[in-house]
Amino acid sequence: MINRIYIIVLVLFFASCSEGDILEIPLDIFSDDELQNCSNENDNTFVFFVIDQDTNRSLSVNFTDSSFEIEPATVADVSVDEPVVITLNTTTSQLLYREFDTSINGDDYFCNSVPISNVNVTQELVSSNGTVEISYVLQNTTATETTYERTVTLNDVTLEGNGIGIRRELLVLGTDNVTVTN
Repeated sequence: MINRIYIIVLVLFFASCSEGDILEIPLDIFSDDELQNCSNENDNTFVFFVIDQDTNRSLSVNFTDSSFEIEPATVADVSVDEPVVITLNTTTSQLLYREFDTSINGDDYFCNSVPISNVNVTQELVSSNGTVEISYVLQNTTATETTYERTVTLNDVTLEGNGIGIRRELLVLGTDNVTVTN
């Protein structure tokens, strides 16, 4: 009889315990979306971003760097041997995951010094650590120009906000092509 009471108490105890809802935010939904970018040359600030228009979500990395060029002027400005590495933090160099109440235009939202007023962020996660690697691979060279594929990769990132924490060891934000004059 006492064993039955212990079993019933244990069953009730475990049935009543809850670790809360598990919220999984799939960061890999952005893998098919186009990598876009913009810069503010006066402040040496740059943004790489992808937008999933189907779910009104974005993943962006913004950073300040005085030696980086989003549009390199010459082949000498591009290194295929060593990637540009930016350390993420919570203030000046951030990875941001955002959900919106409506669809957004990336140029209007990320590349405008005056924020658009008709878009509300319904969920935001901000990086607390990690790095961004921007690497270049030679694609094509002609007599007048050289084209590189640029890849933006996130390493060992943690996104946090509203009691949510997401950790990823490796996440490719995306690729684009960069053409420079020889």
